[in-house]
This record gives sequence, structure tokens and C-alpha cells, in this order.
Amino acid sequence: MKTFFKVLILLPLVLISSCRSDDAETDQVTDLASKTYTLNTVDNSGISGTVRFIKNSNFTLSIELRLLGTVNNNYHSGFLYMDNAANDGEDVAITLDVVDGDTGMSTTVFTSLDDDTPISYEELLNFDGYIEVKSNDVNLNTPVANVDIGQNELTTNQVTYNLEERNLNNASGIVTFKERLNGEALAIFSLTGTPASGEHPAFIRSGNMAAASGATIFTFNNIKGITVVNETSGLNETRGVSQTNVAELDNGTAFMYSDVIAVDGYIDVELSTTNTLLIAQGNIGSN
Repeated sequence: MKTFFKVLILLPLVLISSCRSDDAETDQVTDLASKTYTLNTVDNSGISGTVRFIKNSNFTLSIELRLLGTVNNNYHSGFLYMDNAANDGEDVAITLDVVDGDTGMSTTVFTSLDDDTPISYEELLNFDGYIEVKSNDVNLNTPVANVDIGQNELTTNQVTYNLEERNLNNASGIVTFKERLNGEALAIFSLTGTPASGEHPAFIRSGNMAAASGATIFTFNNIKGITVVNETSGLNETRGVSQTNVAELDNGTAFMYSDVIAVDGYIDVELSTTNTLLIAQGNIGSN
């Protein structure tokens, strides 16, 4: 009889304990799905890393930043911007939690954009945006790392064209067009021998460069002259770099990656906005 009463007393406690255990397991948040992007270093900042989008089991979303090259006692702000990095979109969709330089990490949990617009994991993966990390809370306008995300993510399709020296000695290089998931293109210029400062206009003109008299159909972002250290020689050298999103011609006609690789055109790079001296040139597309 005593044993029977002990069982009656202990049984509710076992049931309560079991229920609490189940509740704890139920409350534990797990990753249902995730996607990782690699952050690109901006302007030789020395900071890189990854950003991971996470679909959580409790119906929330997370953006996890893991930075490399951060400094102790320093902080970095991060944002999910609308548009793409080449267009330098300034509209903030989500303000991310600040990254502590000691760990290089932050995790932002959310269910909506900053303006309270709800967003799902699937919508996040198709978002027209980019992630950018800033230098610190004092210099919020100085990017140190970024990556295009969602529909702006780059595919493996790309084409590279040579740009030959013209009226400036040793100024030459390449331009690479990379396809985005949405069919647009990212144009990346990399020139050597350009002046160490200043900006160089660049254009796509119709026809081929042998005629060199075609009308301008597309205008790139200016190519910026910078000084960098050559990784092989260790010496300073000048380069010209720029990135431009390619989605439509100057007249508003759609101009996607598939159009770039078929266009009857050529590229001109000029010395400055006030001096049209031709410094580099190359055929592209069908030419």
C-alpha cells in the first residue's frame, strides 16, 4: 500500500518533468534552411568574411555576419541596402546589429524590414539588394566589405575583353562582364598604367573600333585611378578600377548580359571628363 501511494505521488512529478523537457525541446530554435554569401573587401580595407541568411524554426529570420580582419575595441555597422553595390544604393532595408571587433560577429533576428514590411526567407533570397559593412560608428559612409545578394547574386557566366593601349603609354587592361541571377550584368574594369589619381570616362560605342566613329550607347561609371602595391614586386603601381551595373542602354532600352555578349560595339576609355584623349580601347560582343 505504501509503495502504491509513493507511485501516485511520484507519477505527477514525472509527468511534469517530462512536459518541461518536451517544452524545452520545442522552444529550442533550429535552422531550417540557410544560404551563405562571401563578403568582398572594399578599397583594401583588410576586412572580409561571410554573411549567412537563416530561416529559423520559430518563424523568424536571421542575418549572421562573420568578419575577418576586425580590430579589438572597434565596431562595424552593417546594412542590407536596396539595389546593388555598383549602383551604390542608399536606401536601407534592414539595419543590422553592430559587429563587435573583438569577435567579428553579429546576428540580427527579424521578421520584417525596417519599415515594418513583412519578409519571408524565400523573398529574402530573391531580394534586390546588397549587404555592406561600414568602417565604424564614426565613419558610417566608409564601406569596408560588401556583397550583392538575392537576385543580384553573380552566376558563373562571365566574359572578359582586352582593352588595348592607345594614346597613353602602357595604359591597357581588361573589362569583365559577369551575369547576375536576374539577367543583368556587372562590368568590372581593371587597367594598369593609368594616372594615380583622377577619373576616366568609359563608353560602349556602336560598331567596331576600326571605324572608331560609333555613337555612344552605354556610359559606365568613371574608372578611378588608384595606387596599389604589386603583390609580386612589392612596388607601388597605378591601376584604374570601376564597377558598373549593366541593365539598360543610355536611351532606356533593356541591355542585359545576353545583349552584352552579342552587341555590335566597342569600348573607349578617355583620360578625363575634360580631356577626351583616348587611353584604351577594345572590341566587345559580336566584334
